[in-house]
Amino acid sequence: MVNLDVLTIGGVVLAGGRSGRMGRPKELLSWKGGTLIGHVVSEVTALNLPCLIVSNAPERLPEEVTRLAKVSITGDLVPSAGPISGIVTAFRVRREEALLILSCDLPFADREQIGRLLAHAQQAKEWDVVAAHTAGRLHPLFALYHRRTQPLWEEALRSGRYRLMDVLERLRIAETPPGLLDDWAAYNANTPEEYRMALAEQHARDMERR
Repeated sequence: MVNLDVLTIGGVVLAGGRSGRMGRPKELLSWKGGTLIGHVVSEVTALNLPCLIVSNAPERLPEEVTRLAKVSITGDLVPSAGPISGIVTAFRVRREEALLILSCDLPFADREQIGRLLAHAQQAKEWDVVAAHTAGRLHPLFALYHRRTQPLWEEALRSGRYRLMDVLERLRIAETPPGLLDDWAAYNANTPEEYRMALAEQHARDMERR
């Protein structure tokens, strides 16, 4: 069993994508009075984790994240190849034994949901990856990766195999069990329609709390 009491963990938010399907930078979408990336980063740092943002356009990142003491920013250190290059960059920059990898377009990835994933890692045995499993599928960009996986990410980059699942198939994955996470925890706002759906869901939640 991996002991998270002694395992060092760093947070990583990947914001290096082109946002082609959204048509504008996803990380700058409005969310809860700020931006989407501001939400994700603040939830990571709320758990007292350092947070690395991997962005190839750091000049457009909002002050709500750049002013935070626990936040550092880097561009891809290798040729950009989607999430693979971001993960490789993160492992080269950070020194923690495990990295919590999150995409920047997770509107419902709050500190409670992230904390539940980390708590599951505490109970899981013999894992290389602890990944969210919601809505019937695995979410590799809401996951905790042990540093022992770094050579496989480096190899994938060198060989031009950029599909995350090709690497995951070679790793020991501890998925979150049914019901542990909110069904929306790993929801991605990749397109305008998905963003509208996220806004509608958040509005419904706000109404329920009134």
